[in-house]
Amino acid sequence: MTAKIREPVLLTGAGFTHNFGGFLADQMWARIFNHEQVQKRSSLVTLLKDNFDFESAYNEVMDGNSYTSEDQLAVNQAVKSAYDQLDETIRNCWGPACPISHQGMGSLLEAFASNGQGRGYIFTLNQDFLVERWHSGTNKILRTPGVGIQHLSPFTNNSNVPPYTVPQDITAEKAKYDNEYFSSLLYYVKLHGSMNWQTGDGRGVLVIGGDKPGQIYRQPLLQWYFELFKKVLSSPNRRLLVIGYGFRDTHVNEVIAQAIREDGLPVYVISPKSPRDFKRELLKDPNEDKKILWQGLAGYWDWALKDVCPANQSYFAEEVRKAIFQY
Repeated sequence: MTAKIREPVLLTGAGFTHNFGGFLADQMWARIFNHEQVQKRSSLVTLLKDNFDFESAYNEVMDGNSYTSEDQLAVNQAVKSAYDQLDETIRNCWGPACPISHQGMGSLLEAFASNGQGRGYIFTLNQDFLVERWHSGTNKILRTPGVGIQHLSPFTNNSNVPPYTVPQDITAEKAKYDNEYFSSLLYYVKLHGSMNWQTGDGRGVLVIGGDKPGQIYRQPLLQWYFELFKKVLSSPNRRLLVIGYGFRDTHVNEVIAQAIREDGLPVYVISPKSPRDFKRELLKDPNEDKKILWQGLAGYWDWALKDVCPANQSYFAEEVRKAIFQY
């Protein structure tokens, strides 16, 4: 029998990690541009000076015919270094200096977890280890389908995270997922891969740059994840909370917009932008899906995550809890 799906669902983007000192796009560009191996390659320096979208620059180097294997190695090393720096920042956001409550964050995450009535999901576009490091694991076990449990405790401050080779045949993994007992699990689905995932030939499983749908569908694991994302959002009575995602990925917007249009999905957003600025940014492109996204907006908080899980309390904001979980 197919497991039911819990009504509240969380989707996070880069702004979620930014609350912990994480890097936004311009900051990632600077760290890649400054990397010593990139600085040794004039072709990469020129490319990055002309293109501040580090994702499209990375994609051009890795998939184009104008760059050498040495260029590709250099930009891979630079991207890995940037993610390592990001992970170090996350590990060090701890104690009185951190504006986020660890207990409050844990409560927020676990509120989306599975229970006896259905599977619960957190989807993310992030490739960092924020949730793996900050999930306390007190009541729920963190589970990323298809790759086993990759839970990293912040108490260990373990910076040595080995690479993980993603499976190319996921038939057995799907069967395991379909048949497992789920009520003690927090399903965490990384739609764009992870900083330590790789293919059998050592290439990173990171969906960045152009043609993101094409990148997803070249990896069976990520294709499964995206199908799962569609299935969850199109299920009856879903409520989607979005934190830190700027609605710039067309393939993600299409899924959300379709669920709004066909299934009445209500969308709740937490963003530090004013509602006026959020609407202006969302609708500046003449895109029908963006219009539907605005129509589907059911709640909006112009907050940062530190306002949802402030350091001086052990639970997340009651206003969010009542709207999303309705208790």
